[in-house]
Amino acid sequence: MRMLHPAHDFLSGRLLIPAARFQRFLRPSRRAAVLAFYKGMHFRKSAVAWSAEKKTNWILDRLRTVARTAAQDTVYYRRLFDEIGFDPHADFSFDDYAKLPILERQVLVDHGSELISQNIPKAELRPDSTGGSTGAPVHIWKGPEERGWGESGIESFMQQVGVRPGTRTAYFWGHHLDVKSQPTLLERYHQFELNVRWFDCFRLSDSVLARYHDELTKWRPTCIVAYASALASLAEFLKHRKIRPDYPNGPMITGAEKLLPSQREVIEEVFQRAIHERYGSRDVGGIGFQLNPEMTLAYQIDWADFLVEPENGTESAIIITKLHGDGMPMLRYRIGDIGSFPRESKSGWPVFELDEVIGRITDRILLQDGRWIHGIQIPHLMKDYPVREFMCIQRSDYSVEVQIVPHPAFTEENRLTILRIMQANLPGLNISTELVEVIPRQSANKWRPVISEVRESQ
Repeated sequence: MRMLHPAHDFLSGRLLIPAARFQRFLRPSRRAAVLAFYKGMHFRKSAVAWSAEKKTNWILDRLRTVARTAAQDTVYYRRLFDEIGFDPHADFSFDDYAKLPILERQVLVDHGSELISQNIPKAELRPDSTGGSTGAPVHIWKGPEERGWGESGIESFMQQVGVRPGTRTAYFWGHHLDVKSQPTLLERYHQFELNVRWFDCFRLSDSVLARYHDELTKWRPTCIVAYASALASLAEFLKHRKIRPDYPNGPMITGAEKLLPSQREVIEEVFQRAIHERYGSRDVGGIGFQLNPEMTLAYQIDWADFLVEPENGTESAIIITKLHGDGMPMLRYRIGDIGSFPRESKSGWPVFELDEVIGRITDRILLQDGRWIHGIQIPHLMKDYPVREFMCIQRSDYSVEVQIVPHPAFTEENRLTILRIMQANLPGLNISTELVEVIPRQSANKWRPVISEVRESQ
């Protein structure tokens, strides 16, 4: 069977995928998105050698077009610009742009219909929404230009790490929410066409991981794309049984969740492969990608599609502007994450690298004196103990409950040590520990190691 794998790679990459794109081009309702895809691919290739200054000038010119189009095509931005006295037809600077109010998620909830472009036919708009991990899902609309440029951004990054269209790829991801549902005949064809297989990461156990390992060993994917925690679970399973996998023979890519240092360590130890972490969201798309994790864990920003800026300072809320948001323009949108920016970064100005994505704004534990500790620090405190998974839940009264899924080697002394460490790092808070069999997942099956129910207004 393995002898057929190269033939399938060739068939998918050279025939089936190009034929599918050509078929989409022939359909009037899909043509604009396909053309935008090819335009995005061509632009990115032609701009590879651009200097930072040339990129910056292009972004500013594009930004002016985006602002003018938003004022012309949407009720919301037309009214907003009139209220604050911002002239989108002027040749404004990045510093001028930084004075625009930040677009909050609640605005999308309250005024979503006013943000939809009146110039894009409804038939060409496609709905999407966030996973709702920080509250109610946010519903957005994407036009053909945004969809095409977004698809080309993802493919461009994948090609840069050696994953070309048709590459044999295993998706250790969430696929069917209904565990009993079976792929339709059309879905099975698309999987064959793309040369991908789905391995559901929503319901894992030792028996499931053993079956997945057997299937992956036989199929030998070139690339694995996975939820960070799911891939770490597979690595832990194989390490515990002293199994050295012979797959993949290409890159490993994680997304959906923050890849913690302890997870990266065990995955690289078991699979002997560097991991490329990608950063994005449902409401925005693919924002950044770790292209050279052996050298740097900084994310290369898809600057052709997004203006990424700090709200303020080098450790700051991440603010996003869509440069091709034709269906629903989003200017200076607070995506809900905190990032570590290069030292010279300024509000309103684009960055081309992001040093680190620290985590969700809501994933931090608040102390009663107004200070706070970000959730990314908690995994560092837990990494030296035999813990499979954990979750810190801060209740509305500021108390913290630490739920722990223990390894077999976990002892009462380990529990007491973790409790003492947490008490030392969270002074003044009532902290308790509880051993559990499983950590519940949030929406979209994401693991959030820290959740606080304390409102910052408190």
